[in-house]
Amino acid sequence: MVSIGACPVKVYLVTDLEGVSGVSGFDVRDSNLPQDVELRRQWSQLWIAEVNAAVSGAVAAGATQILVIDNHGPGDTLPAERLVSPARLLHGGRRASWLAGLDEDFDAVLIIGQHAMAGAEGGHLRHTYSRRRLERVSLGTEEIGEIGLIVGIAGEVGVPVVFLSGDLAATKEISNLVEGVETAAVKRGVSKTCCVSLAPEQSRDLICRGVERALKRRDQILPRRLDASREIRLRYNSACAWRALARRLRGGAGLGWRPPRELCARGETLRQAWDRAIGLKG
Repeated sequence: MVSIGACPVKVYLVTDLEGVSGVSGFDVRDSNLPQDVELRRQWSQLWIAEVNAAVSGAVAAGATQILVIDNHGPGDTLPAERLVSPARLLHGGRRASWLAGLDEDFDAVLIIGQHAMAGAEGGHLRHTYSRRRLERVSLGTEEIGEIGLIVGIAGEVGVPVVFLSGDLAATKEISNLVEGVETAAVKRGVSKTCCVSLAPEQSRDLICRGVERALKRRDQILPRRLDASREIRLRYNSACAWRALARRLRGGAGLGWRPPRELCARGETLRQAWDRAIGLKG
């Protein structure tokens, strides 16, 4: 990787909704009730403001290429009309990979609005990938969440994850994985569905300054490679959900089924194994 200031910085920014300050509950996109529609509008505005704060911090650190990945739900939730330049947005479904487009050409990964893994102590809105279907995900004998998957997949292509914003439990989760990572805890879980949030202005300031600081010292934060030879195991909330997925993915490469409700996935890389587990090409 080149030294700071030698060339423009290229950034991959992964973003989710549940770790945003002011977002107090799970997405209500399936509801047409007026109060839920208004709540979702408010949450979307809080979300894009945190993303834009990260973009501003990245630009201040020299970034000229910033690819934002809508990693929430179906991938089409972030209000694109408010995204600031020079960021570009990857959104929509039917992606080739869970972290589509992430390769060795990027200098750093940022994670904005992230929640902690399923079962995390103190994690507000904690879950891994699907709160409705999955009880937990493990890599070998260790439980792993979306944070660990992002860190590991980025590490396979030699790209460090240098910054994360989200709830306090999420910042602790990544700090246990990546030495020296910069974080911004913008809220603290009181229970799974209750939290104490910072004022939005304070959250955005923490994110902007934290991202700038992280990118300026990105050469001090090393990529983290996880052991891709280990099996990914997904434990479903119910046998019904497990059977439905088994029917949909029957015959998929690298997959094994363990009744009553576990799926096992292997691949040549962590990315391939995870993509297979969630029904992408792999």
